[in-house]
Amino acid sequence: MQIPPFLRGDVEGVHWLVSVWLRNLDEVEETVQKWAGNLTPEGFWWVPAPETNPIGGLVRHIGGASYRLLLRGTAQEIPEALRIRPAEEMAPSGRAPVEVLAEFVQNLERVRAGLRALEAEDLMRTVQLGPHQVKAVYVLDHIAAHAQHHAGQVITTRKLWDAQNR
Repeated sequence: MQIPPFLRGDVEGVHWLVSVWLRNLDEVEETVQKWAGNLTPEGFWWVPAPETNPIGGLVRHIGGASYRLLLRGTAQEIPEALRIRPAEEMAPSGRAPVEVLAEFVQNLERVRAGLRALEAEDLMRTVQLGPHQVKAVYVLDHIAAHAQHHAGQVITTRKLWDAQNR
């Protein structure tokens, strides 16, 4: 049995708080792969009810939003191609699950690389988030919290899909 990410200890060479975030992202990635990795396109893009999101949309949003939050938390401009509204990002697209999962992994790797590059003083810098000025640490901390929230939705939606298709 694999050790859960939160019990794997510090990630060497990074600030202890960054290490916590990296372990949280490990858990998100493992959760998404476990619950979404083997779905058919039909299950991946299934919408269980009005006002809910398909697993594929959630996976796409976790990766994209995580990367955008990293850019915001490090005071970088978000490229035009990444400026997408959550509703658009979560909408069924019909893209192949393997393609969406690869994009998800790529975005999480970008986030991990950005987090690993942080120094302690970077965490306390003030960044602009819309009309709000906030310490970067709050924005960066939200990456894993937001991702875990949606990973839980992936689990629930998968369980609903499985129950419907027994």
